[in-house]
Amino acid sequence: MEFGQVHHIEYYVNDLKQSNLFWNWFLQKLGYTKYSEWDEGISWAHRNGTYLVFCQVAADFLKTTNNRQGNGLNHIAFKGGTEAELDVLQEELEDKSVKILKRDGDYLCFEDSNQFAIEVYAAGK
Repeated sequence: MEFGQVHHIEYYVNDLKQSNLFWNWFLQKLGYTKYSEWDEGISWAHRNGTYLVFCQVAADFLKTTNNRQGNGLNHIAFKGGTEAELDVLQEELEDKSVKILKRDGDYLCFEDSNQFAIEVYAAGK
């Protein structure tokens, strides 16, 4: 890891099993591998050392929903491949009934099952 590189991001989800269905598929496409798994969570590591952690929200907080316009994290953005690879990703997302928020050439934005926005940019951006 380099100084200043993001070490990890921890993301609390309302339904860990449902979230894992999407993130398992998506993160493997981006070169992540399963790093750790336990009853209330799962983590995925990238070869650059960054990792993402997904944790089940405690029952007392299940009624709270994500709101990208309020305080907190708005979205996460990944570097992707070519625009043609983004086209394929978009088709795969649509086949999985994932909500596409915006597509503009080298940029694709969509939601996971917690209404959290994910962006993918073609390489070079």
